[in-house]
Amino acid sequence: MKVGLIGYAGVGKTTLYHAAARGQAKGDITAVPVPDERFERIVEAVKPKKASPATVLLHDDLDDIGTEKKAFSQRFLDAARRMDLLLHVVRSFDSPMAPFAREVNPMRDQAAIEDELVLTDLQIVESRIERLTKSVQAQSPGSAEYTEREVLRRIVGPLGEGTPLRLLQLSEEEEAILRNFQFLSQKPLIVAYNVDEADAASVDGSLQEQMGRLRESGVPAFAVCATLEQEIAELEESDQSEFLESLGLQEPASSKVIRAAYDAMGLITFYTAGENETKAWPLRRGSNALKAAATIHNEIAKGFIRAEVVSYEDWAEHGSLSAAHKAGRMRLEGKEYVVQDGELLVIRNKS
Repeated sequence: MKVGLIGYAGVGKTTLYHAAARGQAKGDITAVPVPDERFERIVEAVKPKKASPATVLLHDDLDDIGTEKKAFSQRFLDAARRMDLLLHVVRSFDSPMAPFAREVNPMRDQAAIEDELVLTDLQIVESRIERLTKSVQAQSPGSAEYTEREVLRRIVGPLGEGTPLRLLQLSEEEEAILRNFQFLSQKPLIVAYNVDEADAASVDGSLQEQMGRLRESGVPAFAVCATLEQEIAELEESDQSEFLESLGLQEPASSKVIRAAYDAMGLITFYTAGENETKAWPLRRGSNALKAAATIHNEIAKGFIRAEVVSYEDWAEHGSLSAAHKAGRMRLEGKEYVVQDGELLVIRNKS
């Protein structure tokens, strides 16, 4: 999963990037393991030759968003379209170095960039509709271009009203058509409000209300003091919990970012617990066993026979897959079974 940090200059994107990377960043792209106590416990019990946690790939290589006539550079657009998810860092602290506004106004800045994302998509949609209007094939009902034009006509109105595509109720076919355009407002979004150290543990009411509104619209939002979090990330791991507690914080920035990314993407985690390799796999919530098999390897999915499924709770109670099996806690499921968060899977296949 590629997560691109976006925002104006001077908002603390790079500071938050280093904090979320747990002080392990070597460049501007870092793979961060997903914190997962269940996975750690499985690895401890299985003792595999290789343990592979789920990871999130953080990108701090996107251009700053401009404040003059052109907000997005072409380099920014190219990079942002390659991301699976955008993490918008918003300044919520006083800074004489911030060139884009005299006063702190996180609501204004968050809305301004959201509007730019929508406007960028609207320009593409209007241009494409104009081209399709001149196409002979687009006049034939049932043709690919006709279907594409009808989908674009459906979304041009909401975009014109400032509604991001991620908020629209779209069919799977419509989503597949639009995905080819890599629309920015269709991508899942996280908003991180970078606050002063004094507000790290408790932000003001207006910001709380704004975060609540975003969450209600399906956009995970949280407040974080990036400078403080970077200091915490550079401590020895054994000292981090005590320092967080002394500041009234429940978890580090890395956990906030990754949990928000999972929420925004609608992901769960399933596990394969082999002696050679034990691995945590991210999977879209609501996906079936066949999709889980394809996540592991396409050839496994092609030869799918059945899935042997054990819940994490049953595994933890009995201590191993074989013990859970002997206790009658293993289920045989077909390819349409909807995988649940935390389940351990063994995919039986013809290959």
